[in-house]
Amino acid sequence: MDKWLPAEDFIEADVIRWTEGIFDSRRKGKAQRIGERLVAAEVLHKGDDGWVKLLVRSCTITKDEIAGKSAQTLKAGVQIRRGIKTILRGKPTRLLWDDESARVAVLASKPVKSRFAPRMDET
Repeated sequence: MDKWLPAEDFIEADVIRWTEGIFDSRRKGKAQRIGERLVAAEVLHKGDDGWVKLLVRSCTITKDEIAGKSAQTLKAGVQIRRGIKTILRGKPTRLLWDDESARVAVLASKPVKSRFAPRMDET
């Protein structure tokens, strides 16, 4: 059984899961919300500019709000790009690694990009 933890921050190689709204664009005015989906994806690259490149592992529709409008799922294996703020708004969770000590070693070997990881000059 997979175990998920709340994720306030994540690193490359993490598998994260979050909910996001699905919107249908209209000619005039604001886009209309037509549903919600739960996306699980692997973090490929986390840039300094606030964008994250992800590889979709699974996607399911959790709410279908508008009849007649079909909410699209994301196909597994497709690369997507999302803003960090967008992911954090969707209450993300992180899949536990088989060996969490390996994740700690990855965090220690890379320059600090996580806002929760201790900096090398603080120790």
